[in-house]
Amino acid sequence: MLWYALLVLAVIITIGIAAIWLPKLFLKTRYTLDKTRDRGIKNILEKNGQSIVYEPAVKWRKYIKQYILAERSGKKELICKVNPELSFLSYDIVLFNSRDEVFKVITIRDLLKNKGYTKVVELPMETSYVCITVNRADNERFSPYVTAKVKAGKIAKFLAACSLCLIMEVFCVKVCCANIFGGIFSEMFIFDIYNLVLTGILAGALILLNILVSVIALNIRGRKKIRVE
Repeated sequence: MLWYALLVLAVIITIGIAAIWLPKLFLKTRYTLDKTRDRGIKNILEKNGQSIVYEPAVKWRKYIKQYILAERSGKKELICKVNPELSFLSYDIVLFNSRDEVFKVITIRDLLKNKGYTKVVELPMETSYVCITVNRADNERFSPYVTAKVKAGKIAKFLAACSLCLIMEVFCVKVCCANIFGGIFSEMFIFDIYNLVLTGILAGALILLNILVSVIALNIRGRKKIRVE
């Protein structure tokens, strides 16, 4: 029973390290975008808070005239005044914190039921200011201005750490299985040259598979944003 327990424990620990701890340690996303050119034009004090009226970058003012970032009754909200001729608008809200860092990007897809205005979007309280870029206005489409990336060095360290975990996991599983099924021949099973070679090949195959899956997942993650319908 001891070796069965060790086998299960080894698998659980390895999955936890590779799937939870290592990504948090190495794969923190950094958002990049062109320099924000949005500007505040009016500050409105209200009974339950305040609102700031902004103009987006010049290139977007054909579609979004102004937007209001409001803080009322413990909530932060945003609403845009748009070209009343538009019937559909998709835009990104890039959220900055008090350290001038982008911490989230929200993509809004709005059918503009209220002509000339978008729906109200509630934002996280840690939002200090935002930048707005347009993805699509009716049939006009624009290239994305915001990308989410992880530094290449961090990715390399993540893959190296995952590879080490996989090597340790394969050999740990081998030792456990040898003691579970090998009986008195367990040491022979563990140290046999032929079995060691097969174990190394298996570990190498798993490492290559892990690298392939990780690269695909990171590419998908780099294109992913939070969408609100």
